[in-house]
Amino acid sequence: MNPCPGPLRKWAQKWLPRLVTLAAGAGAFTVWAQSGVNPHLAPVWIGFDDAYSLKTNTSAMAIEWGIQAAMEEINSGGGVLGGRPLKLISTDNKGLSARGKDNFVTLAKTQNLVAVLTGKYSPISVEMLPEAHRLQVPLISVWGSADPITDHEFKPSYSFRVSLKDAWGVEAMVKRLATRYGAQRACAILPNTAWGRSAEKVIQKKTDHDKVSFTVIRWYNWGDLSLKTHYQNCLDAQTQGLLFVGNEKEAAILIKEMATHPSAMRLPVVSHWGAVGGTLHDMVKDELNLVQVDFIQTFTFHQNKRPRAVYLANWILKNKGIKSPHDIPSAVGAAHAYDTVHLIASAVQIAQTTSPPKIRQALETLPPFSGAVKHYAQAFTPQRHDALDKSQVLFVKLTPTGQLTALD
Repeated sequence: MNPCPGPLRKWAQKWLPRLVTLAAGAGAFTVWAQSGVNPHLAPVWIGFDDAYSLKTNTSAMAIEWGIQAAMEEINSGGGVLGGRPLKLISTDNKGLSARGKDNFVTLAKTQNLVAVLTGKYSPISVEMLPEAHRLQVPLISVWGSADPITDHEFKPSYSFRVSLKDAWGVEAMVKRLATRYGAQRACAILPNTAWGRSAEKVIQKKTDHDKVSFTVIRWYNWGDLSLKTHYQNCLDAQTQGLLFVGNEKEAAILIKEMATHPSAMRLPVVSHWGAVGGTLHDMVKDELNLVQVDFIQTFTFHQNKRPRAVYLANWILKNKGIKSPHDIPSAVGAAHAYDTVHLIASAVQIAQTTSPPKIRQALETLPPFSGAVKHYAQAFTPQRHDALDKSQVLFVKLTPTGQLTALD
């Protein structure tokens, strides 16, 4: 487990002795309350679990940047609960569901922890659900899209999401195959996980509506070294487009194998966003421009004039040594996490406590908030624990340098 002290440590080390010199006793506390948090008060912790150690995964890093940016902003404004700082404590699940479940239990037992954010891997978030409800600690997905993360039988629900949801995300992918590429017969290549099964349910439900028939649905397992047979099945069935669900490693396999075919045999691909939550561009530099792949997203920094999106981009450029907003990896994760921390801070202020059950209740009654991703008139309600909707959907192309450029 990796407690993160937050960006104020150096600032405090520099200025706290001077503040003590300028003011004694209660006077010093007044200065802190006006300009930042009170370092003598116990921090309020937010947990985050993701696959930090997977070398091709950039989502964990980007999500942490969004968390840090929001925490620094909130803490510089006085923190929460009368000057208490927000701080991050993170764990590495290594991409393993069992480890993620154990990490959630460990994080949930942290004193003054109010919520745990979960990252890119939907099956891990789904595995955590029983523990979140047993321990009564809010689980908030800031990347995972599988419907069961928020659609389940636990009551009251302790799971929330500030991210894409397959119910409308995969629906948009199906629609794009039909409208952008004129596909009447399509195929799908899906992982044999909760994420893949979530996508399949949407595919089966939406195909008639969008006038595209999925005549081939093929399943693969994590760790498979080839998707060649699955893709050949798509070609043999004379399908006209491919819906792909996977992360960067699986997408790299697919693109490399598709690129070996003549151009007429390379189907247009509409891909889920896990594929661009890592270093896919480095893995398929020579093949990327040979295959048409549209990736679904909910956020982009490109031409984004929302004040908090601009703030977040500038914070990352300043603090992480990145030259352009277009070069920020896994931008959706940073933006989702940034907004989520602000929503959590608002819930803490409403609840006036760090009690997780009270935070859960407060999340359902949040006031309006204009975030980096959107304006949340009310982020969550007792009946709806998903903060985003289909109006956030867009599609992007991945360049060989790793930038995501918007598509029509």
